[in-house]
Amino acid sequence: MKLNSLGLSSIGAKLTLAICSVIALGFGSIVYFYAKQQEKNILLQNERAIQQVLNSVSEGLQTVMITGSADVAELYADKLKGIKDVDDFRIVRTNGLEAFRDNETIHKVNQHRGEADFEPRPTEHEHRVFAADDANLIRAISTQRFVYYYHQQHGLEHLTFLLPIKNVKKCHRCHGKEREVFGVLEFRSALDTVREEVRQTWMQSLLVLAMALAAVLVVATVVLRRYIVRPIEVVSLAMAKVAAGDLNQNIPVIGRDELSLMALSFNKMTGELRDSYAGFNSEHNKLETILMGTDEGIVVTDGSGAVVLVNPAAEFLLDKPSARIVEEGFLRLLDDPQRMECSLEHAGIAGTNDVFLYRQRFLAVYASTLQRADGHMLGHAAIIRDMTKEKRLEQLLRELSNTDALTGLANRRALDETLAREFALAHEQGRELAVLMFDVDHFKKFNDNHGHDQGDRVLKAFAVTTRSYVREVLDTVCRYGGEEFMVIARETSQDGAVILAERIREGIEAMVVDGLRVTTSIGVAGIRETGASTPGELIERADAALYEAKRSGRNRVTAAARGGAA
Repeated sequence: MKLNSLGLSSIGAKLTLAICSVIALGFGSIVYFYAKQQEKNILLQNERAIQQVLNSVSEGLQTVMITGSADVAELYADKLKGIKDVDDFRIVRTNGLEAFRDNETIHKVNQHRGEADFEPRPTEHEHRVFAADDANLIRAISTQRFVYYYHQQHGLEHLTFLLPIKNVKKCHRCHGKEREVFGVLEFRSALDTVREEVRQTWMQSLLVLAMALAAVLVVATVVLRRYIVRPIEVVSLAMAKVAAGDLNQNIPVIGRDELSLMALSFNKMTGELRDSYAGFNSEHNKLETILMGTDEGIVVTDGSGAVVLVNPAAEFLLDKPSARIVEEGFLRLLDDPQRMECSLEHAGIAGTNDVFLYRQRFLAVYASTLQRADGHMLGHAAIIRDMTKEKRLEQLLRELSNTDALTGLANRRALDETLAREFALAHEQGRELAVLMFDVDHFKKFNDNHGHDQGDRVLKAFAVTTRSYVREVLDTVCRYGGEEFMVIARETSQDGAVILAERIREGIEAMVVDGLRVTTSIGVAGIRETGASTPGELIERADAALYEAKRSGRNRVTAAARGGAA
């Protein structure tokens, strides 16, 4: 996207607009202040001019009145009304009535002088100019000062002046001393001419403002564009390209101002980014090689739980394509969502191993929740390792550790563990339990006469024959040691065990190994019948019964006596 297409939203346009606005505001303020000051001066000059005229008129009237020419004063006032820009000029008494229109003043003067010096007017009329309580009239009379005010009349703006006519010493001869003010001179002028002059001043000021502002804005725009906006656009365009992935950007460094320092910093930053990106790519390639080449399956999700990474080993171990793994989600990796949730809950941040039997494979799953330092979840990760060989080897080792190598029967260790477990269950649940202890009669002489190899073959056949008579699920055949064997008969009473022992004895007696025959003696002990309280005590009772069978002539079955005596 080109920066020019940004229009007014670009920083250059905003900067230019801001600076030009400030300049325009400054010039406008100056011109406004100047025009307002000119307007004030014009109005003030007009007020002073009118005040001087009124003072001259007041002095003229006083001179006329002192000479006793009241008619001339009336004529003088009427003539003033015809002056240009004078809307009204009147001599007003203190009660608001226009003077020289009736005989009130003539009568008062004649009465004061005691002579009929002034002839009354043949006709008279009353003309009220102000209301008797007019505020401006009262202010002028009470303060005996010049008063003026602006007001609207017939849609036009007017300026009215009120000049008090004082009762000076020269007037006392005719009017006496009682009153300080006879009245006021009222002068009213329309402000059309003054306002036109003010308007011309404003027009001239605005014209000057427009011309000066246009010139300044043009210069400011050119300067800003040349030295600020354009360099910023260059930097912005380069940054946009860097953001899009093009790190091969360098900005020309011109001058030694702040923008040149910005360009230097930008070039340094892009150089460091290029170096970092190259290093990142190298590490990324290494990591990808490890992830894709490892035998351990790896599945990773993002913060929302969506699967974002599946390596080939995970596809192979789970026997699923990556698309299916992504579609089904993290919790259904091994088709057991509840167990996966449990694994994650117990794993926490550190994680833990959980072994799944999945599609005839033992898979160790290391599941963990990835979190930032502030506790925000980044996602989940699972490392899957095939432990089938290890589990099978473990099972084989377990079997070897519990199996007698010569006969393939359970060894003494397995016998002790099994008997202890079954003895506890029999006591807890009240079940029957019996053991058979037996060996090969005169086995030492047999070895001496026929050799140990022959003896081993006899023991192997002995184990096979014994196993053929016991129950596969309920009974356990063990090699107790040497030529001694033991059968743990679950859920079997002592009497039932005697019957089993007799079958085994008969089978051994009928057995032929390389043309040779052997016999066996068997001692039987039941947990309920003997009252044995421990597995060791039960074995002792069976061993005592075996000893009794030997003593009685061998090749026979002997049951342990009730209560423990053989």
